Amino acid sequence: MAQSISALFVTAAALPDESEKDSLDRELDLIRARREGDKRFFRGAFEDYTLVAGLIIGTIFFGGVFVMSSGWIAADSIVVDKTLSSTPLDPGEECVDREGQVWFNIFFSADDHLLKAESYNVDPDAQTVIGIVFEMSNLSEQVHLKGGLGDQQLAFDPSELEDGHYNTTVLIWKVITDDEIESLDQSELAALIGLDDDPIGYKEVEIEISSHSSGPFSSDIKQRVEVYDVDPRSCWSIEGLGEWGWIMMGAEWVGGREAAMLTGGNAGIPAWWMAMVSLGMSLFFLCVQYPLMHKMYHRDSDDLLTKDQLRRLIHRTLGKSRKQLRIDIDFEQMKMQQRPISIDILLPYTTGSTTIDQPADIRAQLNRSLLEEFAIFGEMRPLQMKIICVDDGIHEAHEGAPLSFNPVNSPINPMEDYSAFFAEMSAYGWLEAAAQTSLNRWFKKHDLVDYGTAVLADEDAVFVRVIYRPVMRFSYFLFKQSYHDMQDDLYSHLSRDLTEHLGGRTLVVSARNEKATLSDRTIAGRIEQSGPELEGEALVAKQGGITGALLQNPFMGDILSSVEYVAHKNQTRIEKYGFWFLIIFVWIPFMASGVLVGAMLGLVARIPFQRVLVACLFGGTAASLTWAYTARGIIEFMERYHAEAFIPFVILLAVAFTIMHVRKNKRKRREELFRSSMAFFAGAAD
Repeated sequence: MAQSISALFVTAAALPDESEKDSLDRELDLIRARREGDKRFFRGAFEDYTLVAGLIIGTIFFGGVFVMSSGWIAADSIVVDKTLSSTPLDPGEECVDREGQVWFNIFFSADDHLLKAESYNVDPDAQTVIGIVFEMSNLSEQVHLKGGLGDQQLAFDPSELEDGHYNTTVLIWKVITDDEIESLDQSELAALIGLDDDPIGYKEVEIEISSHSSGPFSSDIKQRVEVYDVDPRSCWSIEGLGEWGWIMMGAEWVGGREAAMLTGGNAGIPAWWMAMVSLGMSLFFLCVQYPLMHKMYHRDSDDLLTKDQLRRLIHRTLGKSRKQLRIDIDFEQMKMQQRPISIDILLPYTTGSTTIDQPADIRAQLNRSLLEEFAIFGEMRPLQMKIICVDDGIHEAHEGAPLSFNPVNSPINPMEDYSAFFAEMSAYGWLEAAAQTSLNRWFKKHDLVDYGTAVLADEDAVFVRVIYRPVMRFSYFLFKQSYHDMQDDLYSHLSRDLTEHLGGRTLVVSARNEKATLSDRTIAGRIEQSGPELEGEALVAKQGGITGALLQNPFMGDILSSVEYVAHKNQTRIEKYGFWFLIIFVWIPFMASGVLVGAMLGLVARIPFQRVLVACLFGGTAASLTWAYTARGIIEFMERYHAEAFIPFVILLAVAFTIMHVRKNKRKRREELFRSSMAFFAGAAD
């Protein structure tokens, strides 16, 4: 869908009056109480049981494929394929059980342009001679032989034959000789066996050889070799099916269902197994990830925030934060833009005499406060906030500005009594010494290195700024306290130690980690960075517990953002056509239109959980069955028209288109997310 942008600019005229504020606050408090009332992960709802079912399905499916591929149980058994090949699940001819029998595989290798014949199930200790016999049109025969131990492979260059149709027989004989059979020539091998001796195995096929131009503008002549084998396929063993299960899962993960089915169909994998592998993946991801996405994104109708409620939530959250940061926010000049894919805020502020934090720290704290509230209220749209310091040169407005203090001490008159001045200096000296002693204990308590401290005071406040760094190894992962936690702890620590030295002044504390740890960086559940041509950083509220761990890591975050984008683009269609469009959307092989995208589409359109689940199950099942039972037909069609060389190309093309489509969606989302925000911030700041 062409995404509509609803821009809401908060100005002085738009600010609510006091009675409206009270009403909005009561509504927000009720929503908060409902959402915080039951924080259990498993609440016995339908989606919870769906998640449990998905975990059971995944355990059985992936565990079963692992056991099959490992060969631990009945590795060589073909009973499963043999049984199902005689049912409607396998529409082709019944597979043949060749276990313990000598059999052959005859094929033309386009890579090295050789006709090859391979034998199987021959005694590995027996001396054998394999031969390929071509019946010529003049009733003569052309024979090629090769000797060795056990199974043999004979390669023949078909350019030695003229164009035409040949009845061809491949045979293998067991011989007894003391000679090194591998070194014998054609006449010596023929003398050993005699063409009238009974072979231990043979196979008859038809081979057609033809020459054609290599291209419309080329004079080169190429030879085409077709092998017509009417024998039914050999049954697959349990271990072979398991190994191909992993291969098809990898192909589907990289290139989608289409690539997986063409890969399996080209290898002769039974259609029922291809369908089962695809269905197993679809069921697992749908029944596990959809309930998790539902827990993260879904909100009851009564909990959806209106524009006025969201504006009030932002207003009162920032109002609380400004007191902690000791800044003054100009709410009359604050501007906000709401879109389906983001919330953009332009925030002007001024500093005061007790402001100690730098703009980067102020922005981080304001973001943290809003994201914490968004997480409680279930607001999962990305947040982009630009703050502007509008001081008259007192504090620089750019990030990384040097810390500056401006005590408001009165100038000293030389004619006045100096005793008060020296008393104040003495008191400050005792304060600085006590603060330094207290800080040393604090650094030692937390095993930190002091990377710079500053203690300054005026008649109104005492300023303490600390830059620290953890001593422990791998602190990025192991140091659990964020800079915000450390700052609160430092404030409590200094408040106890400096009570007698403060003299009624306000204690202002700022603590910053010299090397940000994982805890410092996880104020957001997901962070989206702009590209080289765009500017911005979008933050998504952090979800805790299992849901956040599984869905808000960098890998799944990228997938979710793309899924959200596709869902929003198709929102108008699902709202218009509903349940049946969702089935068709998942069924028809559009790029990136699988069960997860369908589930997100249902979430965006606020379709009930059960209806979305049923629609995605129907669509995903139909897609798996359709591709599984048509893949072999597509390949046979290409072989019929001598286009089998393009099969690997078609598979690679499906993979390439899927990757390109995902990257295209990611790029378009980034542009739509940040370009409009850049325009909004530029226009709002003018």
